[in-house]
Amino acid sequence: MEQNEIQVLVEKSRRQDASAFALLVAEYQTFVFRLAFRLLCDEEEARDMVQETFLRVWLSLDKYRPEFRFSTWLYRVSCNICYDRLRALQHSPAGALSDITFAELPVCSDDNIEATLVNRELKAHILYFMQQLTPKQKLVFTLRDIEELEIKEIEKITGFTSVQIKANLYLARKSIRKKLNEINKER
Repeated sequence: MEQNEIQVLVEKSRRQDASAFALLVAEYQTFVFRLAFRLLCDEEEARDMVQETFLRVWLSLDKYRPEFRFSTWLYRVSCNICYDRLRALQHSPAGALSDITFAELPVCSDDNIEATLVNRELKAHILYFMQQLTPKQKLVFTLRDIEELEIKEIEKITGFTSVQIKANLYLARKSIRKKLNEINKER
């Protein structure tokens, strides 16, 4: 959907047009679910975060500024909700997210089966180690290295400075690299 079509739907939604908002939800729910799932690695939690995100968006459409892309604002709302949930789970003894589903995530394909298996194993290790990062590191790592967003857009989404983003990204990559190296030493 084109940006101007999205802006029209947003304006209609601001005037309490539920059918226009339903079109926005249909357009972006997969986008929000993918982000939430990558951050939380739990399908049920991700579904809950999608509902929470769109509820919050509906209730705060008046705060959206049309000079920014709607998707950037939606990312910000979704990231804030997921970030809050990550922090809550980190402090909850029963809240450890350990059931990671890798089947839904795309893996680099290759004609060489051995290379494909190595890629799948590496991705599984990275996603597993990602769960051990701090919420800030995990958020920045997901947005930059998995979602492949630019630093400027991550600044808009998270409200972090570029220095904070780069520092957290550096620490996240360093932590994951260290753990991957430990696995390689054991082999």
